[in-house]
Amino acid sequence: MSNSRVSSSKTNTLVLTGLMTALVTIATMFLMVPVPFTGGYIHLGDSMIFISVLLLGWKRGGFAAGVGSMMADLFAGYAKWAPWTLVIKLVMAVIMGICIELARRNKKNIAGISLATAASWMGFNFILGGIISSEAMSNPQGLAEGAELASVDALPAFISGVQSQIMAGALLIPLFLVLAAVYMKRKNNISVPIYIIISMTFAGLWMVFAYYIAGGILYANFAVSAFSVPWNMVQFLLGFVIAMIIYSALMRTPAKKLFRISL
Repeated sequence: MSNSRVSSSKTNTLVLTGLMTALVTIATMFLMVPVPFTGGYIHLGDSMIFISVLLLGWKRGGFAAGVGSMMADLFAGYAKWAPWTLVIKLVMAVIMGICIELARRNKKNIAGISLATAASWMGFNFILGGIISSEAMSNPQGLAEGAELASVDALPAFISGVQSQIMAGALLIPLFLVLAAVYMKRKNNISVPIYIIISMTFAGLWMVFAYYIAGGILYANFAVSAFSVPWNMVQFLLGFVIAMIIYSALMRTPAKKLFRISL
């Protein structure tokens, strides 16, 4: 390859990285829905993070994910979350990209990634249940105040609802993602490899878990932070759906050749 072609390729990659960094920021700030209990918000930025990894790979996609998401926090007045977001979103993109690379290298790795994802979902749910139950027994008043409830009497029903939502998410999210892929295959004749779905799920699990830890540290209460978990699950699902719609559409255009990971 000539020097001019190498230079052109590097320039194109640099431009695409800058573009995706900006799109992550814009998508994150486009629709910000405040989340109760932790002072955070849910958004549509995860969709562009997923697209960044598919377009650029995990290294440059990780840069776009981390820096773009951090900039959104800074611009929107959530500066205390910015350092956490930089790390969480960067690692989210890296996890997705590396899982995809492992699966493409050897199909047998798909089973391992699937088992790790399922075990992590269920283990996370089990740990959250224990933390919430322990806090409810030792400090019900503080937990009720953190949950913004009118009285302690409303706490049992609230906790039961949150635990049910988390359990439903752990069980239904993988099923939903597979059904979404089947629907796109039948509706648009777009076949999304199962390893991409699993890799996105594992990355989404990391995002939910990491923001739970960050919220627990920032607000010194890991039980209250657990109440935001269902919201982050919704954010991940929205990001997945939007990313798959955009990705499948671009696969029908000349832009397909730009993607590091294409169908």
